[in-house]
Amino acid sequence: MTDELEAIGRKIAALDMWDAIAPYNWAIKPRGVAFPYFCTLAGRQAARTDFMLLEGWQTFHDYIRTRIDANFGFYTSCQEFAQFTLETGAAGVRVRRRDPGYVERDVTDAEARLCAKILWEAYGVMLRIESEKDLAMKYAAENAIFSRVEGADGVWRDEPLAVPVPRPHVEHLSFPKKDIAAAKDLPFATEEAIAVDFRFVPQLMSNEPRPRAAYMLVIVNAKTGEKLLALRLAINPESGLRGLWEAMPARFLKALLASGRIPGEIQVGSLRMFRMLSPLCRELPFKLSLHDKLEHMDAQFMV
Repeated sequence: MTDELEAIGRKIAALDMWDAIAPYNWAIKPRGVAFPYFCTLAGRQAARTDFMLLEGWQTFHDYIRTRIDANFGFYTSCQEFAQFTLETGAAGVRVRRRDPGYVERDVTDAEARLCAKILWEAYGVMLRIESEKDLAMKYAAENAIFSRVEGADGVWRDEPLAVPVPRPHVEHLSFPKKDIAAAKDLPFATEEAIAVDFRFVPQLMSNEPRPRAAYMLVIVNAKTGEKLLALRLAINPESGLRGLWEAMPARFLKALLASGRIPGEIQVGSLRMFRMLSPLCRELPFKLSLHDKLEHMDAQFMV
């Protein structure tokens, strides 16, 4: 991280305006960059605050829809959105790069120069919000986001950024016909109940030059807590986070095949998991039930 970028980060941290900007989002679009970066506060922890620069409209749309509905799409953590992040807190300031399915990393020199431009403009917007509290909502009546745009002449100007219609979210779930046929021939364990979950596990990573983040598919006996499966996975760079989630139900079906029986009940702890596994209900006679909390499950992810 360059000295300039660190100095700007310290200025932003010293403002301590996190509560004041928390309700708002605004955009910064430097000259020569294909898409805007959206400034938003991820949330505050005891020792750290993350100020996110979300990359492009699709990322921003997905982030907003996930904030409205935590079970929307495939994102389960703010760390999974494509972004640069200014981290401030007791440990100082730093800027990190985050990409879906990968472990966060330090910014390159080129990225540091880009982030310095973006964060300097974000700092200016924050200073203006101190006295002009509705600044970030200036163009809301036009269905546009307040933005700072760098013109071809190098001058930064306030501009409305028209909000495009987001692409519909579509999930493609499928199961190998041979696996469905094999599952229908398995004995039905009416009294047996299992719980299943699929999570991002930030404390795990692959051993590669560019480490990939780890995800786990876990199945436990819902009554005893016995671990029946703990499958560690990482994204395929070609299919990304979407591919990882869309392949999960078929992986779960293979786990049922390996167990040699179909349980009477399958418990899940989120509407997302319920949605992803419900197509199996049309093929197999188990009960799929949604629970506020899955007993025994959290401990399985504390690795």
